[in-house]
Amino acid sequence: MMNLTATHGRPKQLQSLMCCAAALLLSACQQTQIVFTPTEPPSLASFDTPYPLDNHLPESGVIIPATDPMFSDEVYTELDLPYQLHRLASVQSNHDLNSNSQSTHALSRNSLSNRVSLAAISPQAPFNNPDILQIALQEKARALAISLADPCLETFSIRVSLHSINLSLTCPDDVNHIYGLLVQFWQPNTFIDATTAPVDIDNIRRQLKLNKHLNAFSGAEIDKLWREKLLGPEHAYNKVLNNNELFDSLNLNQLQQIQQQAVSHAQWHLFLPNMQAKNAEFDLQASIKQWPMLTTSLAKSFPKSSSHADKLETTTPKQTKKIYLIDAPGSVQTQVRLGYRIDYRIDYRIDYRIDYRIDYRIDHSINHAISINHAIGHTVDSELGDMSETSQLSSQEVALSCRSLSALMGRSFSGRLYYDLREKRGLTYGIYGQCANAPLSSSIKFYGSTAIEHTGAFVVGILDHLALVKTQSASQGEINALKTYLIGEDLLSQDNSIQRENQYLQQIATGLTQVDVQQLNAELQALTPKRLQQLANGAFSGEPLIILRGDIDRIIPDLTSKLPEWQLERVKVD
Repeated sequence: MMNLTATHGRPKQLQSLMCCAAALLLSACQQTQIVFTPTEPPSLASFDTPYPLDNHLPESGVIIPATDPMFSDEVYTELDLPYQLHRLASVQSNHDLNSNSQSTHALSRNSLSNRVSLAAISPQAPFNNPDILQIALQEKARALAISLADPCLETFSIRVSLHSINLSLTCPDDVNHIYGLLVQFWQPNTFIDATTAPVDIDNIRRQLKLNKHLNAFSGAEIDKLWREKLLGPEHAYNKVLNNNELFDSLNLNQLQQIQQQAVSHAQWHLFLPNMQAKNAEFDLQASIKQWPMLTTSLAKSFPKSSSHADKLETTTPKQTKKIYLIDAPGSVQTQVRLGYRIDYRIDYRIDYRIDYRIDYRIDHSINHAISINHAIGHTVDSELGDMSETSQLSSQEVALSCRSLSALMGRSFSGRLYYDLREKRGLTYGIYGQCANAPLSSSIKFYGSTAIEHTGAFVVGILDHLALVKTQSASQGEINALKTYLIGEDLLSQDNSIQRENQYLQQIATGLTQVDVQQLNAELQALTPKRLQQLANGAFSGEPLIILRGDIDRIIPDLTSKLPEWQLERVKVD
C-alpha cells in the first residue's frame, strides 16, 4: 500500500512543478513598467576663474586667425582657361612663421607628394543626383586603377556636397600627369566607353540600394525627414537626392547624362601645390587641350539653371507646437533632432511661392545634407507667421548666429547641452550642435540619442536651454571660452591643407570673400553677452522643428505628460 500511494503522488508533484514553471515564464514575459525620468531646471557651468588663480594667471592676448590667403590665384589674360587656377601659398618668412602664418608652413613642408584637386562648384543651384555621382566616380576610380595600374589612382579621394564635387590625387608624380588623370573623370564618354576602364553599372545600382537599406537600418531616415519638414517637400534640396526610381533603373547612358549635366552647370577650380614643390611646373596649353568638352546632344537636353533671384521661391513650412514621431518598435533609445531654420529671418518680409526644383551635410559632405533657401519679393507670406523687428536677422547675422549659437549650445564637452544633459543629469552619451550654413539656406540643429525612459526629460531639457539663452545673458567667462573655441577651430582648419581647401571651396560656393571671413572673425572677437542674447532671440524665434525616432508606443505617455501643449504626429519615411 505504501508503494502504491507514493506512485500515485508523483504526478501531482510534477503538476505542481509545471504550474510553478509556467507562472515564472508568464511573469518573465510581462513587460517591465518604465519609470520615466523627471524634468529638472537647466544648469549652467561656471567659467569663472577660481580664487586665488584669478589674480595670478597671465592674460591671454586676442587670438587672430591668419589673414594671408592660403591660395594665390594665377591669372593668364592671354589664355582662355576653363578653370580658375589656385596655387598653394609659398612659405613665408621666419617672422611670419612664428606668428599667425604657421599654417602656410605646415601646408608647404611636405614636398614628397603633390596634391592636385579639381573641383566643380555650382553656387546658385545644387547638383542633380550628387549621391549617384559620388558612387559612380568612386567606381570609375577603381576601374581606372585596375586598367592603368597607376599607383597614383590609389590615392583618389572625393568630397561631395550639394554644391561642390572635389576630386583629388596625392602622389609624387608630376602635376601634369596628375591633372591628366583627374580630367578623365569628366570626359563626355567616361561612363559609356566600354573599351577604357568600363564601370560596372550593376555594382553602382547595388551600392545605391545598399546605402538606402543601411540608412533605414541605422536611423538616417530621421535626417531625411528633417530636411523635408524644415524646407518643404518641394524645396530644391529635397528634389535632387534619393531618387529611388533611378536607383532601380540606372543605366550607363543616364549616368553619363547626369555627369555631363554637372559639367555644364559647374564653375571649375584647379588647386596646385606651390612652385617650391618638386614637379610643380604646370603646362597650361596642354591642360586646355585635355579639358573635357560638353557634347552637343547632351547639352541640348539640359534645363537651364535658375537665376539667383528664382531660388528662394519655395514655400517654407511654418513650424508649430508639433513633434513628429518615426516609429522604431523595439528600439531601446530615442533619436532626437531639434532646431531652427534661420535663413529666412532677413531684413525684409519674404514671399515664398514659386516652385524651384533643384536640390547637407551633409555637414560634413553628402551624408549630412544641408538646407537651402531663396527669397525675392517684399510681401508677407502667411506661411511664415508674424516676425517682429527683433527677430529679423541680416545675412551677416545669420552666419554669425549659426556659428556662435551652435557652438555655445552644442560644442561637445564645453557646450551647454552636453554639460547639463550628460555630465550633470546623465540623460545621453552625447548631444551636439550643427550649423548648416549653405549657399541657399542656413539652419541650426541639435542632435543626440537618449534612453527610452529619458525621452521626455531630454527633449524638455533642450527646450529649456533654448529658452534660457534668450532670456538670460551668458557670463563674460563663457563668452571668452566660446571665442577661444571658435577662433581656435579656425586656426586648426588653416593648419590642414585638406580642411583649408574645403573651407576655401565653401567660401566660393556661398559667395564669401576673404574680407567677409575676416569681418566675421572680427565680429566674433567683439561678441558680448548682450549681443549673443540678441542673436539668440533672432535665431530661436518661433517654434523649433522636433523629430523623434523610437518606440512610439512606449514614449508617448512620457511626451504627453511632460509636453501637454505639443501635438504628436506619427509619420512614415519612404
